[in-house]
Amino acid sequence: MDNETACCCSELADIAIIGMGDAEGMDARIFETLDLVRNSGDEKWWLYASTCRACGQNWVVAQEERIHDNYCLRHIDRDALNEIAEHSRWPDDFLTYEQILRLGREAGYVATFLDPKGPALVETAQDLRRARPEISIEDVAYALAIPTKQAERLFRA
Repeated sequence: MDNETACCCSELADIAIIGMGDAEGMDARIFETLDLVRNSGDEKWWLYASTCRACGQNWVVAQEERIHDNYCLRHIDRDALNEIAEHSRWPDDFLTYEQILRLGREAGYVATFLDPKGPALVETAQDLRRARPEISIEDVAYALAIPTKQAERLFRA
């Protein structure tokens, strides 16, 4: 691929969910031309902004690699990118890990864990509760795409 002229940006919706390692290699093609502008940082480790060096489009990217293995991308304009780069003001779309998990689930990109109490599930359930102490078991189950009974057991692990 010629990085100076070809990219996948025009193939993406304003908000796109892409599975990691998808059969068509879309994730590899997308990230081949995206250059990092800014990471959000430790608190929101999944979040960063990038610009396509081929077409100049700007993206906020959420990299969800613990549960469903998805990239969530949102097209942003130059002003929004400047707010991120200069003032660390991020769009609301991907500010919580719960939002990212829900977007993957709603797009149909979900993982199935063979171990119903796997460490990634337990840790993520605990992270969701730390981020939103009032979160219901049903909301945890929905975000993780698991049955409610299984979500209850994650808090007893």
